[in-house]
Amino acid sequence: MKRYRLIKAICVALTAAMLACGVSGCAGDDKMTQTQEKEAGAATKQEMKEAAEQDGASVQEAESGAALESSSEETKKDRSPDRANATLKEGKVKVLEEGDVAPDFTATLADGSIFTLSDHDDDVVLLNFFATWCGPCMREMPAFEMLKADGLDGVAILCVDCMEEKKTVDALVKEKGYTFPIAYDEEGVIENYYPTDGIPYTLVINKGVVAKVYLGAMDAETQYKEYKGAIDECLAK
Repeated sequence: MKRYRLIKAICVALTAAMLACGVSGCAGDDKMTQTQEKEAGAATKQEMKEAAEQDGASVQEAESGAALESSSEETKKDRSPDRANATLKEGKVKVLEEGDVAPDFTATLADGSIFTLSDHDDDVVLLNFFATWCGPCMREMPAFEMLKADGLDGVAILCVDCMEEKKTVDALVKEKGYTFPIAYDEEGVIENYYPTDGIPYTLVINKGVVAKVYLGAMDAETQYKEYKGAIDECLAK
């Protein structure tokens, strides 16, 4: 019986990994042509995987989405029964669209604090996925600092680094002096629940529900205006 349970657990894990990989690699052609992707300045999923390998993270780790620290009992109790939870590796993994409930997760930030998405279900959350090797990601980064400086009530900002080592993220924060929250995701646990064909990938989440989705970025000033407009729209509702 123990051997059966072990085999079953391995099969379930492999199936989940294959499903996550399949989902994260599709839907790009439906949403954006290659020309549009180039104009928007989005790094491709293949580039993300290659960068992860160069930084010491294997593709296998990216697909399996090894777990972060377990969520507290309070987080488990409060989350919606049908809400995907990256930290607990529960719920359906899908390409997110406007109107979808944002998967919950808990992440460790570069300043040592903890961020749990469901703690901000009464807020507007600007959630960004980036990597230091991604040119468009780095060009738009000052936009998040500008938004933080606005000091808007009921607004939270979080940028999640995609599968780079902590020392790489720490070096970025030290060099640029960014003060907005930046999260580690060395093994792709959070990224796995927010599948995309490229980065930067940014979502505006209003009261736990996806309100806007952005793939790619222009310059910081342009992105600041774009995100600020989306945030103001959510706050007005």
